[in-house]
Amino acid sequence: MRPYALVQLRQDDTSASMYNLVGFQTNLKFGEQKRVFSSLPGLEKAEFIKYGVMHRNTYINSTEVLDETFNLKANKNIFFAGQITGVEGYVESIASGMVVALNAIRRYKCLENENLKIQKCSFPETTMIGALAKYISTPNKKFQPMNANFGILPPLEEKIRDKKIKYQKLADRALQDLKCNMI
Repeated sequence: MRPYALVQLRQDDTSASMYNLVGFQTNLKFGEQKRVFSSLPGLEKAEFIKYGVMHRNTYINSTEVLDETFNLKANKNIFFAGQITGVEGYVESIASGMVVALNAIRRYKCLENENLKIQKCSFPETTMIGALAKYISTPNKKFQPMNANFGILPPLEEKIRDKKIKYQKLADRALQDLKCNMI
C-alpha cells in the first residue's frame, strides 16, 4: 500500500508519554475518532486521552469598527490584536500585536503630554503587515478572517509569471516602501 497522507504528532507533556495529533479538529463523535485514528499505522494500540473537537473562531466586525492600526474608531483608547481582529495565524497575530503596541505607546505619550503630536504608526500596504491591516479595516460585507498571503498585496506594475521572481519583487518592493516610510 502506498502512503498518501501524513499525521504529525507533537509531544504534549515533559515526559514524552503523551502526543497530540496536530490539526485534527473534527466533528466525528469520540467513538468514531477512536476507530478511525486506531486504523492509522502506528496508532493501532494507542490510548486516546482526549479527542478532537471543532472550534469556531470568534472575531469582531473589524472592517466596520477598526482602523488600519487596529484602533477602535469609536474610542481612540481601545485597540484590538490577534485573531479577534480577523487575522489568522500565529505570525499574523503577533504582527497585529506589534502594531497595537507601537500605537498604544504613541497614544499614551500624547495623553501624557498634550502638546505632543505623534502620528499613528501604520505600515505601507505593500508590506504584509500593512496589507493585513488594510484588509481588516476596509469595509467588506463578506469579511472572513485572513492569513498572510501574496494575494492581498497590491499587484506589481509588471506581469511576472515566474512565482519565485514575482514573490522576490514583491518582497523587495515591501522593503523599499518600508524604508521610505521610516525616514
